[in-house]
Amino acid sequence: MSPAPFVLLLALCAISAPAQDAPIPLESVTATGTSIPQSLILELAGLHPGALIDPPAIDAACKRLEQTGLFGSIAYRYAPGPNKGYAVTLTLTEQAPLSEAAIDVPGADEAEAWQWLAARFHRFDHQIPQADSAQQFLTRELERHLSPALRGQHLTTRLETDFATRKLVISFQPEVLPHLLSVAFTGNRAIASSALNALLNRTAINQNYTRRSFAAALELNLRPLYEERGFYRVRFAPSAPQWSEPGIAGSGIAGSGVTVSVAISEGEAYQLGKVQLLGEDLPSDAMLAAAKFQSGRLANGSEIQKSLWAMERVVRRTGFFTATALPEPSFDDAARILTLRVRIAKGPLYHFGAVGFTGLNPAQEAIARRLWRPKPGDPYDFLYTSEFFQALAREADLHAFRKYDAVVRPAPGDHVMNLTLVFELR
Repeated sequence: MSPAPFVLLLALCAISAPAQDAPIPLESVTATGTSIPQSLILELAGLHPGALIDPPAIDAACKRLEQTGLFGSIAYRYAPGPNKGYAVTLTLTEQAPLSEAAIDVPGADEAEAWQWLAARFHRFDHQIPQADSAQQFLTRELERHLSPALRGQHLTTRLETDFATRKLVISFQPEVLPHLLSVAFTGNRAIASSALNALLNRTAINQNYTRRSFAAALELNLRPLYEERGFYRVRFAPSAPQWSEPGIAGSGIAGSGVTVSVAISEGEAYQLGKVQLLGEDLPSDAMLAAAKFQSGRLANGSEIQKSLWAMERVVRRTGFFTATALPEPSFDDAARILTLRVRIAKGPLYHFGAVGFTGLNPAQEAIARRLWRPKPGDPYDFLYTSEFFQALAREADLHAFRKYDAVVRPAPGDHVMNLTLVFELR
Protein backbone atom coordinates (compact mmCIF):
# COMPACT_ATOMS: atom_id res chain seq x y z
CA MET A 1 0.00 0.00 0.00
CA SER A 2 1.34 3.44 -0.86
CA PRO A 3 2.40 5.60 2.07
CA ALA A 4 0.01 8.17 3.48
CA PRO A 5 0.35 11.50 1.70
CA PHE A 6 0.99 14.64 3.65
CA VAL A 7 0.58 18.14 2.33
CA LEU A 8 1.07 21.68 3.49
CA LEU A 9 -2.42 23.13 3.61
CA LEU A 10 -1.63 26.69 4.61
CA ALA A 11 1.27 28.67 5.97
CA LEU A 12 0.20 31.88 7.69
CA CYS A 13 3.35 33.37 9.07
CA ALA A 14 3.25 37.04 9.99
CA ILE A 15 6.97 36.90 10.52
CA SER A 16 9.66 38.73 8.65
CA ALA A 17 11.65 36.74 6.13
CA PRO A 18 14.89 36.79 8.13
CA ALA A 19 12.99 35.54 11.19
CA GLN A 20 11.54 32.64 9.22
CA ASP A 21 15.01 31.29 8.58
CA ALA A 22 15.69 31.01 12.30
CA PRO A 23 13.90 28.49 14.54
CA ILE A 24 11.25 29.84 16.90
CA PRO A 25 9.40 28.08 19.76
CA LEU A 26 6.65 25.58 19.02
CA GLU A 27 3.77 27.22 20.84
CA SER A 28 0.97 24.66 20.33
CA VAL A 29 -0.07 21.57 18.36
CA THR A 30 -3.66 20.56 17.61
CA ALA A 31 -4.49 17.22 15.95
CA THR A 32 -7.87 16.48 14.38
CA GLY A 33 -9.45 13.54 12.56
CA THR A 34 -8.11 10.70 14.73
CA SER A 35 -8.96 8.94 17.98
CA ILE A 36 -5.27 8.37 18.73
CA PRO A 37 -4.40 10.54 21.76
CA GLN A 38 -2.74 13.85 20.96
CA SER A 39 0.01 13.14 23.48
CA LEU A 40 0.94 10.01 21.51
CA ILE A 41 0.81 11.89 18.21
CA LEU A 42 3.29 14.40 19.60
CA GLU A 43 5.48 11.53 20.77
CA LEU A 44 5.39 9.80 17.38
CA ALA A 45 6.01 13.04 15.51
CA GLY A 46 8.83 14.10 17.85
CA LEU A 47 7.14 17.45 18.50
CA HIS A 48 7.82 19.13 21.84
CA PRO A 49 5.89 22.32 22.72
CA GLY A 50 8.32 25.00 23.78
CA ALA A 51 11.19 23.61 21.73
CA LEU A 52 12.62 25.62 18.85
CA ILE A 53 11.29 24.57 15.44
CA ASP A 54 11.17 25.70 11.82
CA PRO A 55 9.12 24.64 8.74
CA PRO A 56 11.56 21.89 7.65
CA ALA A 57 11.29 20.42 11.16
CA ILE A 58 7.49 20.39 10.84
CA ASP A 59 7.86 18.57 7.52
CA ALA A 60 10.14 16.04 9.19
CA ALA A 61 7.63 15.54 12.02
CA CYS A 62 4.90 14.75 9.49
CA LYS A 63 7.25 12.34 7.76
CA ARG A 64 7.68 10.48 11.05
CA LEU A 65 3.89 10.24 11.42
CA GLU A 66 3.64 8.98 7.83
CA GLN A 67 6.20 6.26 8.49
CA THR A 68 4.05 4.75 11.25
CA GLY A 69 1.44 3.77 8.64
CA LEU A 70 -1.30 4.62 11.13
CA PHE A 71 -2.85 7.41 9.06
CA GLY A 72 -4.56 7.39 5.70
CA SER A 73 -3.52 10.99 5.04
CA ILE A 74 -1.65 13.75 6.86
CA ALA A 75 -2.00 17.47 6.24
CA TYR A 76 -0.84 20.43 8.30
CA ARG A 77 -0.89 24.18 8.55
CA TYR A 78 0.96 26.55 10.82
CA ALA A 79 0.55 30.17 11.85
CA PRO A 80 1.91 32.53 14.47
CA GLY A 81 0.44 31.96 17.89
CA PRO A 82 -0.45 34.57 20.50
CA ASN A 83 3.10 34.41 21.83
CA LYS A 84 4.74 34.73 18.40
CA GLY A 85 5.64 31.04 18.23
CA TYR A 86 4.36 28.41 15.80
CA ALA A 87 0.77 27.14 16.24
CA VAL A 88 0.59 23.91 14.25
CA THR A 89 -2.64 22.14 13.23
CA LEU A 90 -2.44 18.53 12.02
CA THR A 91 -5.37 17.21 9.98
CA LEU A 92 -5.25 13.41 9.98
CA THR A 93 -7.43 10.57 8.69
CA GLU A 94 -7.60 7.13 10.24
CA GLN A 95 -5.97 4.21 8.42
CA ALA A 96 -8.60 1.85 7.03
CA PRO A 97 -9.72 -0.86 6.56
CA LEU A 98 -9.04 -2.83 9.74
CA SER A 99 -8.69 -6.62 9.99
CA GLU A 100 -9.28 -9.01 12.88
CA ALA A 101 -6.09 -9.77 14.77
CA ALA A 102 -4.75 -12.00 17.54
CA ILE A 103 -1.67 -11.85 19.76
CA ASP A 104 -0.29 -15.40 19.80
CA VAL A 105 2.83 -15.19 21.96
CA PRO A 106 3.23 -18.32 24.12
CA GLY A 107 3.40 -17.31 27.76
CA ALA A 108 2.04 -13.79 27.19
CA ASP A 109 -1.31 -12.60 28.52
CA GLU A 110 -3.18 -11.75 25.31
CA ALA A 111 -5.96 -9.88 27.13
CA GLU A 112 -3.42 -7.67 28.90
CA ALA A 113 -1.55 -7.02 25.63
CA TRP A 114 -4.73 -5.88 23.87
CA GLN A 115 -5.67 -3.70 26.84
CA TRP A 116 -2.25 -2.07 26.64
CA LEU A 117 -2.50 -1.53 22.88
CA ALA A 118 -6.05 -0.12 23.10
CA ALA A 119 -5.10 2.18 25.97
CA ARG A 120 -2.12 3.49 24.01
CA PHE A 121 -3.81 3.98 20.62
CA HIS A 122 -7.54 4.13 21.52
CA ARG A 123 -8.61 2.18 18.40
CA PHE A 124 -6.73 -1.10 18.04
CA ASP A 125 -8.67 -3.70 20.05
CA HIS A 126 -8.47 -7.14 18.42
CA GLN A 127 -8.17 -5.39 15.07
CA ILE A 128 -5.37 -3.62 13.24
CA PRO A 129 -4.94 -1.88 9.87
CA GLN A 130 -4.37 -3.94 6.75
CA ALA A 131 -1.59 -1.57 5.65
CA ASP A 132 1.81 -3.30 5.85
CA SER A 133 3.55 -0.22 7.24
CA ALA A 134 1.03 0.03 10.10
CA GLN A 135 1.41 -3.66 10.89
CA GLN A 136 5.19 -3.34 10.98
CA PHE A 137 4.95 -0.35 13.30
CA LEU A 138 2.52 -2.08 15.69
CA THR A 139 4.70 -5.20 15.61
CA ARG A 140 7.63 -3.13 16.89
CA GLU A 141 5.45 -1.53 19.56
CA LEU A 142 4.18 -4.92 20.79
CA GLU A 143 7.64 -6.44 20.61
CA ARG A 144 8.92 -3.93 23.15
CA HIS A 145 5.92 -4.50 25.41
CA LEU A 146 6.07 -8.31 25.21
CA SER A 147 9.85 -8.61 25.28
CA PRO A 148 10.03 -10.90 28.36
CA ALA A 149 7.60 -13.42 26.82
CA LEU A 150 9.42 -13.43 23.47
CA ARG A 151 12.47 -15.08 25.03
CA GLY A 152 14.97 -13.28 22.82
CA GLN A 153 12.95 -13.53 19.59
CA HIS A 154 11.53 -10.86 17.32
CA LEU A 155 7.80 -10.50 16.77
CA THR A 156 6.28 -11.03 13.34
CA THR A 157 2.82 -11.18 11.74
CA ARG A 158 1.22 -14.08 9.89
CA LEU A 159 -2.14 -14.40 8.14
CA GLU A 160 -3.99 -17.41 9.53
CA THR A 161 -7.47 -18.89 9.76
CA ASP A 162 -9.18 -18.70 13.13
CA PHE A 163 -10.79 -22.12 13.51
CA ALA A 164 -13.39 -20.83 15.96
CA THR A 165 -14.74 -18.15 13.61
CA ARG A 166 -13.58 -19.54 10.22
CA LYS A 167 -12.28 -16.06 9.42
CA LEU A 168 -8.85 -14.85 8.40
CA VAL A 169 -6.94 -13.24 11.24
CA ILE A 170 -3.62 -11.40 11.42
CA SER A 171 -1.59 -13.12 14.12
CA PHE A 172 1.30 -11.54 16.04
CA GLN A 173 3.73 -14.41 16.71
CA PRO A 174 7.36 -15.05 17.59
CA GLU A 175 9.58 -15.91 14.63
CA VAL A 176 9.79 -19.54 15.81
CA LEU A 177 6.90 -21.09 17.71
CA PRO A 178 7.57 -23.82 20.28
CA HIS A 179 6.31 -27.36 19.71
CA LEU A 180 3.72 -28.81 22.02
CA LEU A 181 5.49 -31.75 23.67
CA SER A 182 2.86 -33.18 26.00
CA VAL A 183 -0.51 -32.52 27.63
CA ALA A 184 -1.64 -33.54 31.10
CA PHE A 185 -5.32 -33.67 32.07
CA THR A 186 -7.03 -33.16 35.42
CA GLY A 187 -10.70 -33.45 36.37
CA ASN A 188 -11.59 -36.02 33.70
CA ARG A 189 -13.62 -38.98 34.90
CA ALA A 190 -15.75 -40.07 31.96
CA ILE A 191 -12.84 -40.42 29.52
CA ALA A 192 -9.34 -41.63 30.36
CA SER A 193 -6.37 -39.34 29.76
CA SER A 194 -4.89 -41.94 27.42
CA ALA A 195 -7.92 -41.68 25.11
CA LEU A 196 -7.76 -37.89 25.14
CA ASN A 197 -4.05 -37.90 24.42
CA ALA A 198 -4.53 -40.38 21.58
CA LEU A 199 -6.65 -37.81 19.74
CA LEU A 200 -4.26 -34.93 20.39
CA ASN A 201 -1.27 -37.03 19.31
CA ARG A 202 -2.65 -36.97 15.78
CA THR A 203 -3.48 -33.27 15.65
CA ALA A 204 -1.62 -31.15 18.22
CA ILE A 205 1.35 -32.93 19.78
CA ASN A 206 4.66 -31.98 18.13
CA GLN A 207 2.88 -29.16 16.29
CA ASN A 208 3.50 -25.43 16.67
CA TYR A 209 1.90 -24.19 19.87
CA THR A 210 -0.13 -21.06 20.49
CA ARG A 211 -2.81 -20.80 23.13
CA ARG A 212 -5.41 -20.02 20.46
CA SER A 213 -4.52 -22.95 18.19
CA PHE A 214 -4.36 -25.33 21.16
CA ALA A 215 -7.78 -24.20 22.43
CA ALA A 216 -9.16 -24.84 18.94
CA ALA A 217 -7.59 -28.32 18.92
CA LEU A 218 -9.29 -29.13 22.21
CA GLU A 219 -12.68 -28.04 20.92
CA LEU A 220 -12.37 -29.74 17.54
CA ASN A 221 -11.02 -33.03 18.85
CA LEU A 222 -12.12 -33.56 22.45
CA ARG A 223 -15.55 -31.94 22.54
CA PRO A 224 -17.07 -34.44 20.03
CA LEU A 225 -15.74 -37.30 22.19
CA TYR A 226 -17.51 -35.89 25.24
CA GLU A 227 -20.71 -35.06 23.38
CA GLU A 228 -20.90 -38.69 22.23
CA ARG A 229 -21.36 -39.42 25.94
CA GLY A 230 -23.89 -36.63 26.49
CA PHE A 231 -21.52 -34.16 28.18
CA TYR A 232 -22.56 -30.94 26.45
CA ARG A 233 -21.45 -28.62 29.26
CA VAL A 234 -17.83 -29.80 29.24
CA ARG A 235 -15.26 -27.02 29.58
CA PHE A 236 -11.52 -27.12 28.90
CA ALA A 237 -9.21 -24.73 30.77
CA PRO A 238 -5.60 -24.91 29.50
CA SER A 239 -2.82 -23.70 31.78
CA ALA A 240 -0.03 -21.36 30.79
CA PRO A 241 2.65 -23.24 28.84
CA GLN A 242 5.68 -24.56 30.68
CA TRP A 243 8.95 -24.51 28.75
CA SER A 244 10.65 -27.86 29.08
CA GLU A 245 13.49 -28.11 26.53
CA PRO A 246 16.77 -26.23 26.22
CA GLY A 247 16.98 -23.59 23.53
CA ILE A 248 18.00 -24.17 19.94
CA ALA A 249 21.77 -23.81 19.73
CA GLY A 250 22.83 -20.47 18.31
CA SER A 251 19.27 -19.24 17.87
CA GLY A 252 18.95 -17.13 20.97
CA ILE A 253 15.68 -18.97 21.71
CA ALA A 254 15.40 -19.88 25.37
CA GLY A 255 13.20 -22.92 24.88
CA SER A 256 11.92 -24.98 21.97
CA GLY A 257 9.11 -27.02 23.50
CA VAL A 258 6.26 -26.58 25.96
CA THR A 259 4.02 -28.76 28.09
CA VAL A 260 0.47 -27.80 29.00
CA SER A 261 -2.03 -29.06 31.53
CA VAL A 262 -5.77 -28.93 30.91
CA ALA A 263 -8.34 -28.79 33.70
CA ILE A 264 -11.56 -30.41 32.49
CA SER A 265 -14.97 -29.65 33.97
CA GLU A 266 -17.16 -32.40 32.56
CA GLY A 267 -20.56 -31.52 33.99
CA GLU A 268 -23.37 -34.07 33.75
CA ALA A 269 -24.65 -36.22 30.89
CA TYR A 270 -27.83 -35.09 29.09
CA GLN A 271 -30.71 -37.05 27.61
CA LEU A 272 -32.34 -36.13 24.31
CA GLY A 273 -35.76 -34.53 24.66
CA LYS A 274 -38.15 -33.36 21.96
CA VAL A 275 -37.02 -32.71 18.41
CA GLN A 276 -38.87 -30.03 16.44
CA LEU A 277 -38.47 -29.36 12.72
CA LEU A 278 -38.62 -25.78 11.49
CA GLY A 279 -39.28 -24.93 7.85
CA GLU A 280 -42.03 -24.83 5.23
CA ASP A 281 -43.31 -27.69 3.08
CA LEU A 282 -41.05 -30.29 4.64
CA PRO A 283 -41.54 -34.07 4.29
CA SER A 284 -41.50 -34.19 8.09
CA ASP A 285 -42.71 -37.78 8.57
CA ALA A 286 -40.12 -39.15 6.15
CA MET A 287 -37.42 -37.00 7.70
CA LEU A 288 -38.12 -38.11 11.26
CA ALA A 289 -38.43 -41.75 10.16
CA ALA A 290 -35.00 -41.53 8.51
CA ALA A 291 -33.47 -39.70 11.47
CA LYS A 292 -34.53 -42.24 14.14
CA PHE A 293 -33.92 -39.81 16.99
CA GLN A 294 -33.64 -41.61 20.33
CA SER A 295 -35.65 -39.23 22.52
CA GLY A 296 -35.58 -40.18 26.18
CA ARG A 297 -32.13 -41.75 25.84
CA LEU A 298 -28.59 -40.45 26.10
CA ALA A 299 -28.06 -37.44 23.83
CA ASN A 300 -25.23 -38.97 21.82
CA GLY A 301 -23.77 -36.13 19.75
CA SER A 302 -22.41 -38.46 17.08
CA GLU A 303 -25.75 -40.20 16.62
CA ILE A 304 -27.58 -36.87 16.55
CA GLN A 305 -25.28 -35.68 13.76
CA LYS A 306 -25.98 -38.86 11.78
CA SER A 307 -29.70 -38.22 12.24
CA LEU A 308 -29.31 -34.68 10.91
CA TRP A 309 -27.48 -35.99 7.85
CA ALA A 310 -30.24 -38.56 7.29
CA MET A 311 -32.86 -35.79 7.34
CA GLU A 312 -30.81 -33.72 4.91
CA ARG A 313 -30.72 -36.64 2.46
CA VAL A 314 -34.50 -36.92 2.51
CA VAL A 315 -34.94 -33.23 1.64
CA ARG A 316 -32.15 -33.26 -0.93
CA ARG A 317 -33.79 -36.15 -2.77
CA THR A 318 -36.83 -33.92 -3.36
CA GLY A 319 -34.70 -31.58 -5.48
CA PHE A 320 -33.36 -29.27 -2.80
CA PHE A 321 -29.82 -30.42 -3.48
CA THR A 322 -28.10 -28.03 -1.03
CA ALA A 323 -30.56 -28.43 1.88
CA THR A 324 -28.87 -28.11 5.26
CA ALA A 325 -30.08 -29.03 8.74
CA LEU A 326 -29.17 -26.33 11.27
CA PRO A 327 -29.56 -27.57 14.85
CA GLU A 328 -30.57 -25.13 17.58
CA PRO A 329 -30.08 -26.95 20.89
CA SER A 330 -31.45 -25.74 24.21
CA PHE A 331 -30.62 -27.19 27.60
CA ASP A 332 -32.68 -27.83 30.71
CA ASP A 333 -29.79 -27.99 33.15
CA ALA A 334 -31.92 -28.98 36.13
CA ALA A 335 -33.45 -31.98 34.33
CA ARG A 336 -30.34 -32.50 32.14
CA ILE A 337 -32.46 -32.61 28.97
CA LEU A 338 -31.32 -31.47 25.52
CA THR A 339 -34.18 -30.18 23.38
CA LEU A 340 -33.44 -29.83 19.70
CA ARG A 341 -35.00 -27.46 17.20
CA VAL A 342 -33.79 -28.19 13.68
CA ARG A 343 -34.13 -25.45 11.11
CA ILE A 344 -34.01 -26.70 7.51
CA ALA A 345 -32.44 -24.31 5.02
CA LYS A 346 -33.76 -25.82 1.78
CA GLY A 347 -31.95 -23.61 -0.72
CA PRO A 348 -32.95 -23.55 -4.41
CA LEU A 349 -34.91 -26.29 -6.15
CA TYR A 350 -32.80 -28.25 -8.67
CA HIS A 351 -34.17 -30.07 -11.72
CA PHE A 352 -33.10 -32.89 -13.99
CA GLY A 353 -31.90 -31.84 -17.42
CA ALA A 354 -30.91 -34.10 -20.31
CA VAL A 355 -29.56 -37.60 -19.78
CA GLY A 356 -27.06 -39.32 -22.09
CA PHE A 357 -25.45 -42.78 -22.23
CA THR A 358 -21.95 -43.71 -23.42
CA GLY A 359 -20.35 -47.15 -23.74
CA LEU A 360 -23.55 -49.20 -24.18
CA ASN A 361 -24.46 -51.19 -27.28
CA PRO A 362 -27.85 -50.36 -28.88
CA ALA A 363 -29.70 -53.13 -27.06
CA GLN A 364 -28.27 -52.18 -23.69
CA GLU A 365 -29.01 -48.49 -24.29
CA ALA A 366 -32.61 -49.31 -25.19
CA ILE A 367 -33.02 -51.10 -21.87
CA ALA A 368 -31.35 -48.22 -20.01
CA ARG A 369 -33.58 -45.58 -21.58
CA ARG A 370 -36.69 -47.64 -20.79
CA LEU A 371 -35.68 -47.92 -17.13
CA TRP A 372 -34.67 -44.28 -16.71
CA ARG A 373 -37.70 -42.56 -15.14
CA PRO A 374 -36.95 -38.84 -14.54
CA LYS A 375 -37.92 -36.40 -17.26
CA PRO A 376 -36.26 -33.04 -17.87
CA GLY A 377 -37.75 -30.60 -15.41
CA ASP A 378 -38.41 -33.16 -12.68
CA PRO A 379 -36.94 -32.37 -9.22
CA TYR A 380 -33.33 -33.53 -9.13
CA ASP A 381 -32.75 -36.58 -6.90
CA PHE A 382 -29.01 -36.89 -6.34
CA LEU A 383 -29.28 -40.54 -5.24
CA TYR A 384 -31.52 -41.73 -8.07
CA THR A 385 -28.62 -42.89 -10.27
CA SER A 386 -27.62 -45.51 -7.66
CA GLU A 387 -31.12 -46.95 -7.76
CA PHE A 388 -31.07 -46.83 -11.56
CA PHE A 389 -27.83 -48.84 -11.79
CA GLN A 390 -29.29 -51.47 -9.47
CA ALA A 391 -32.41 -51.73 -11.63
CA LEU A 392 -30.32 -51.93 -14.82
CA ALA A 393 -28.18 -54.72 -13.36
CA ARG A 394 -31.32 -56.81 -12.90
CA GLU A 395 -32.20 -56.61 -16.61
CA ALA A 396 -28.83 -56.35 -18.36
CA ASP A 397 -25.53 -58.16 -17.85
CA LEU A 398 -23.13 -55.49 -16.56
CA HIS A 399 -20.21 -57.82 -15.84
CA ALA A 400 -18.58 -56.82 -19.12
CA PHE A 401 -18.03 -53.34 -17.78
CA ARG A 402 -15.01 -52.40 -15.70
CA LYS A 403 -16.99 -49.59 -14.09
CA TYR A 404 -20.03 -47.42 -14.63
CA ASP A 405 -20.74 -44.01 -13.17
CA ALA A 406 -22.82 -40.86 -13.54
CA VAL A 407 -21.16 -37.60 -14.56
CA VAL A 408 -23.24 -34.64 -13.40
CA ARG A 409 -22.77 -31.19 -14.89
CA PRO A 410 -24.74 -27.98 -14.32
CA ALA A 411 -26.69 -27.07 -17.43
CA PRO A 412 -27.69 -23.67 -18.80
CA GLY A 413 -30.74 -22.48 -16.95
CA ASP A 414 -31.84 -22.13 -13.36
CA HIS A 415 -30.34 -24.99 -11.28
CA VAL A 416 -30.57 -27.65 -13.96
CA MET A 417 -28.35 -30.76 -13.83
CA ASN A 418 -27.44 -32.72 -16.97
CA LEU A 419 -26.26 -36.29 -16.55
CA THR A 420 -24.09 -38.59 -18.65
CA LEU A 421 -24.10 -42.25 -17.61
CA VAL A 422 -20.68 -43.60 -18.53
CA PHE A 423 -19.98 -47.32 -18.99
CA GLU A 424 -16.37 -48.55 -19.47
CA LEU A 425 -15.66 -52.02 -20.86
CA ARG A 426 -13.12 -54.24 -19.16
